[in-house]
Amino acid sequence: MTQATIDHPFLAQRLREWSLFRAVTLKLPWQPDDLLAASNWLQLKTAAGTSTEAIEILAEAGRTKRIRNTARTGLSDRSES
Repeated sequence: MTQATIDHPFLAQRLREWSLFRAVTLKLPWQPDDLLAASNWLQLKTAAGTSTEAIEILAEAGRTKRIRNTARTGLSDRSES
């Protein structure tokens, strides 16, 4: 895979982010710093997801106000359920 993406930095980044999203979603090991360093796209997608740990991290330290608000909304929806 490395050889196929070496000349395509955006593709390589997006593949890393999909791998991180997969790990978060499937409750595989992942690092909070990797999520916080990820693109707005991945943070927003994760903030709307199902991982309470990831949503809490993004509610506190997501890159943009939209990401933080999406994560907070997800947390409040969970607490109401």
